[in-house]
Amino acid sequence: PDTVDIRTTSTVNNYGERTYTGGATTYDAYIIRVEEARRNADENLIDVDYIAYIPDASIAIDVSGQITLPSPISETRPILRVNTKRDPLGQVAQVVYVGTKSKRG
Repeated sequence: PDTVDIRTTSTVNNYGERTYTGGATTYDAYIIRVEEARRNADENLIDVDYIAYIPDASIAIDVSGQITLPSPISETRPILRVNTKRDPLGQVAQVVYVGTKSKRG
């Protein structure tokens, strides 16, 4: 188990670049690296470096957010896609697809 920091409050400047304000919120997460073989086998993962599974019933993340991965990665990355996992009682987790440092989804 790891933790990730997520910032969801952002503004867009005249050049279309996002600027994040406010503090980050820390969540427990399970993070896996998407290996090259899996990236090539699954077209949906071609631009994904990591997948973060965040078990939280109320978190609401979207692609305009920013995620900071823990050590040894220790980098802020763009969020490319988010998938909400539910059971009969409601949301149980969100799966966050994290891109490379230089790509924006």
